[in-house]
Amino acid sequence: MISTACIIAVGDEVLTGEIANTNSAFVADRLLTAGVRPRRHLVVGDDPAEIRRSVQDGLAWSDLVVMIGGLGPTPDDVTKDAVADALGRQLISNPELASLIAARHGRNVGWEESVARQARVVEGAILWPNSAGTAPGQVLAASKGWVVLLPGPPAEMAAIVEAYLVPWLTGHASDSLIRETYRAYDDGESAVSKHIDRLLRGQHPHTGLYARPGEIQLRLESRDTVHGRLLVQRAAAWARGQYPHRLYRFGRRARSEILLQELTRRSLQVAAMESLTGGMLLSRLIEWPGASLAVAGGSIAYTDAAKIAFGVPPQVIATYGAVSGECALAMADAARAQTGADIGMATTGYAGPSGGTPGHPVGTVFVAVTTARQREMRHRLSGASRTDIRHMAVEQVLTLLWEVLGLAEDMDAP
Repeated sequence: MISTACIIAVGDEVLTGEIANTNSAFVADRLLTAGVRPRRHLVVGDDPAEIRRSVQDGLAWSDLVVMIGGLGPTPDDVTKDAVADALGRQLISNPELASLIAARHGRNVGWEESVARQARVVEGAILWPNSAGTAPGQVLAASKGWVVLLPGPPAEMAAIVEAYLVPWLTGHASDSLIRETYRAYDDGESAVSKHIDRLLRGQHPHTGLYARPGEIQLRLESRDTVHGRLLVQRAAAWARGQYPHRLYRFGRRARSEILLQELTRRSLQVAAMESLTGGMLLSRLIEWPGASLAVAGGSIAYTDAAKIAFGVPPQVIATYGAVSGECALAMADAARAQTGADIGMATTGYAGPSGGTPGHPVGTVFVAVTTARQREMRHRLSGASRTDIRHMAVEQVLTLLWEVLGLAEDMDAP
């Protein structure tokens, strides 16, 4: 049975940091869900000797080696050559695969060579079709363990993982895992940790805290058995009893996607006036299909004059300042009034590194959400970087919007 894995990303562009290694994170998540725990992540360049050694080392460390990248048509795509060498196998041309690739391949100069290179498979490999590209995935039984080859383009890799790797692991892995993620938006990592310290010190279920700008994730993990599910449920209930604020659960969906769907379901529209976040807030909602049904529009009002031009009363800024709760509320009201939206949102603050006042230093954030009947404001102070402060402000607005809509803590639905 497969219980551990080594994930190896191949490519000079990944090794040098030109491309972020998001593929390995995606594969690790899917492996864990299937009950396989990653033991190591490696990144190697397009060097056959390094790739060969990484495969051999990976098989010594774990039951499964997942190779990502280097299956393409160019001379620097050498993963298959190196893996064949590491396993003592031959590379064999597959005529049926060549025909399939040729049917989908463009007819640019050199296309025949491109097809021929991608149609080579490692001796003994089981092929997994690539619905999003041309180079297929390959799975190989080694003398000890298994080796899986996946293409590097994220869409192609993800398609093969979801359609073939995850189902294949169902028959080869030990018990699958149950993994629940709960999210806090009201405190930093140390504060959340203080409230649930006893849980974090335990071993069953496996528990961890993970910090992102404006968000702390509490992850609970156990074997997907009756006992394991009970452990996770009890741990979550205990954490919610100890932590004084809300712990949210969304499953695999993004919070912004849930909000957009709920706004659409209720036939509500939102608008925003952003200063501190400069468009980041509306961007979080607009990234989802169908956003035009729920997002009326907004403005980036970075200066006092722009805020006034977009509808903030001059006396509000004169009396309270542009970085204040009163100004945030006025900005949200103005966004709603100017667009005819049902809900207005706003952000203002000092992201730094310069600026701030003795009363409101750098890191001060005010956000607001208003409706015709409700006006909510939140004030936060952060010592994080400029970028993280801005991300934190977005999370605070989304939290306020969630509360104004009266949504539950648990929204883990398909």
